[in-house]
Amino acid sequence: MSKKEKQAQFFPFDNQSDEEIVDVEVEIEDESSIELMEKPFDPTKINIETKTPSLDTLIKRIARDSIEMDTSSYFQRKDDLWDRTKQSRLIESILIRFPLPAFFFDASDDDKWLVVDGLQRLSSVRNFCVKQEGKAMMKLTNLEFLNHLEGSNFEDLPISLQRVIEEAEVVIYKIMPGTPTDVKFNIFKRINTGGLILESQEIRHALFQGKPAKFIAKLAENKNFLQATQHRIKTHRMLDRDFANRFLGFYLFGYENYFTDLETFMSKAMAEINFLGDDRLLEIENDFGKSMKLAQDIFKDKAFRKIYKNHKRTPPINKALFDAISTQFALLSDNERNTLKTQKVKFRNLLKESLKTDPEFFASVTSSTGDKKRVILRHSKIRELIHQTININDYVR
Repeated sequence: MSKKEKQAQFFPFDNQSDEEIVDVEVEIEDESSIELMEKPFDPTKINIETKTPSLDTLIKRIARDSIEMDTSSYFQRKDDLWDRTKQSRLIESILIRFPLPAFFFDASDDDKWLVVDGLQRLSSVRNFCVKQEGKAMMKLTNLEFLNHLEGSNFEDLPISLQRVIEEAEVVIYKIMPGTPTDVKFNIFKRINTGGLILESQEIRHALFQGKPAKFIAKLAENKNFLQATQHRIKTHRMLDRDFANRFLGFYLFGYENYFTDLETFMSKAMAEINFLGDDRLLEIENDFGKSMKLAQDIFKDKAFRKIYKNHKRTPPINKALFDAISTQFALLSDNERNTLKTQKVKFRNLLKESLKTDPEFFASVTSSTGDKKRVILRHSKIRELIHQTININDYVR
């Protein structure tokens, strides 16, 4: 491989204009070579029940509010995204006895199932079979086969057709209590097929409702975090909380204890919040805020960005640099942070030079960023640069 080819491999942005690399606020992460789980979950712990009830079972649960249809509270995605034509044709499919795709529920709480997959189909059934009054009442429209039912609502249908809907057999999969959260996460991630595929942080938000979800949201709303990132990380699809969750994982467990599965590592961090007292949570929040303030003081408007040359325009925020810098800054003492701040020019230059001349370090924040070796390399490198800047002599790589 020629020197030019190696340069292109390790520094891919050198072949792009500055305009091309700043179209997004957060650099798209290359996960092409993420390894399999180091410790796969035990398949014997997967507890999923398969049932084939009548559709009336789901209709009654919807009517009694035993299915949480407002998934915006835990998935940040909405019901009722289908127009009336698409909803009507689903009802028409039931009437002509076409089989429906399976429904998936998290049935950890039997009094309030969470919809994992099938939300829009359930919304259509609810609108036609449950909402019988006012503007919400749905009437069939633009049918393909049963044209004589145009304009009908559920009550308008002959009893025989109402019975066809109620007695239609459906397949449901229920994720039962006791199923480990890492198993649930993988189930959620693999089977959700809605028009808006769930992001990993949205799934974690759903799995860890209550104290964990609220704490991650609080970190994402930290004023120093918002200022250090120039308010450029979008709240849409919980991207901001994904950043906060990354910090939490490495802060709590240390990069030395990372295993080759970033998603499970981050889920473990959220689960850990349930076991932490208020004092510990306040300590984490304070350290995160101090870390973000230090990043802003040192880098101004260029924090967590992969700067290795004199760019005409500032590159986007890099997730891998964020998790390494934010964590290592948070683990410093107040005196060490103050010293580093006074030596900010030296630290910036050391980081820039390392990105420019160390291909392995550059790769660790560019591709396969969830790989264990690359996680350890980038965190240890940032730690080394900090210690080199403030002359801590006990650094051991």
